[in-house]
Amino acid sequence: MTTCTWNFRRHTGRITAAAVAAALTSGLLVPSASADQMSSLQAQAAALTAKITNLGRQVESLAEQYDQAQYQLGQLRSQEASAQKTLSASEAAAGQARQALKSDAIAAYVSGGTTGSAAGSSVQSANDSLLRAEYVNTLATNQSEDVDRYRLATLQEQVAQSQLQKQESAVSAQLDSLTSARQAVSASQAELISSESQVNNEISQLRAQEQAAAAAAAAAAAAQQAAAAAAAQAQARTLAAEAAQLQAAAPLAAQPQQQAAAAPTQGGSAGSQPASTVSTVTPSNPPPPPGSGAAGAVAAAETRIGDPYVWAAAGPTQFDCSGLVMWAYAQVGISLPHYSGAQYADTTHIPMSELQPGDLVFFANPGDHVAIYVGGGMIIEAPYPGASVHVIPMYSGFVLASRVA
Repeated sequence: MTTCTWNFRRHTGRITAAAVAAALTSGLLVPSASADQMSSLQAQAAALTAKITNLGRQVESLAEQYDQAQYQLGQLRSQEASAQKTLSASEAAAGQARQALKSDAIAAYVSGGTTGSAAGSSVQSANDSLLRAEYVNTLATNQSEDVDRYRLATLQEQVAQSQLQKQESAVSAQLDSLTSARQAVSASQAELISSESQVNNEISQLRAQEQAAAAAAAAAAAAQQAAAAAAAQAQARTLAAEAAQLQAAAPLAAQPQQQAAAAPTQGGSAGSQPASTVSTVTPSNPPPPPGSGAAGAVAAAETRIGDPYVWAAAGPTQFDCSGLVMWAYAQVGISLPHYSGAQYADTTHIPMSELQPGDLVFFANPGDHVAIYVGGGMIIEAPYPGASVHVIPMYSGFVLASRVA
């Protein structure tokens, strides 16, 4: 081996080592403290999100209880109106009875006071008086029964009115209590949302800092690589000068040895390349809809995607859970009450395994929440305050199902 060749390999060895060192130091180094801080902030954000969702579910349950109380209040007022109508009819009948009795008494008094001059007339007059007295007595008895019925109806109406007022007061108190509870939960939810926003801002700032640090590290690595390349070029020029000097001093020793280049041999026939395997997924056919009403209700509900959840709202642009169901089925001419518990009671209960698009799904307590099954394991729902109408995979909370006739 000549001195030139040895020096060249020695110098190129140093160049290779420098290049390897530069490559090893060109990676982006993120401080572990920043990674730990990011992980902690992300855990806080996830915990806050879970709490906000849980509070939203509580508000949704309170909203359905509020709808139930409103439903009961409407029924009580309907009963009150019916009782008042019955009383009015009784009052009218009793008034007519009293007026008829008064008129007949006057007529009996006036006619009964006349006397005839002939004996035949006296007998006929006596017979007429007896018949008149019997008629008046019978009429008085019937009218007395009317008056008694009126008095009974009045008493019953008073008792019913008292009971209805008590029930109405209890329902009104329940409505006030539910409203207060909703306000308290909503206030807690607002505080958590504010905290979540602050944590997300900190995460954004930390990410910006990490990106800036990464950019600075990349710039430093690029500068280091450029310096290494310049040093390699300088070393190459030095080697070239040394080689020229050696060749001038010992031209015979510096003759390079020729080596024959071995041509790569090609084998016989090329092996066949394996065909690429294409994975195909056969989509499952959605179950057929039970009828045009259910399909129409699903289509109507899907037009409200993105509309906000609003306490006790039933459309057309704001909804709670049962309000969305009631509105969607109203678009196809089917009337449902505005309360998830009543919706479950008024529909046909079916196993969860027989769900078809348009069927309703409920929590274990049907009065807590309701959604519409749209097929393929998906539901559409008005979830809770702060969220909007959306289509999502059906989650484990839904355990009951029913079908709208």
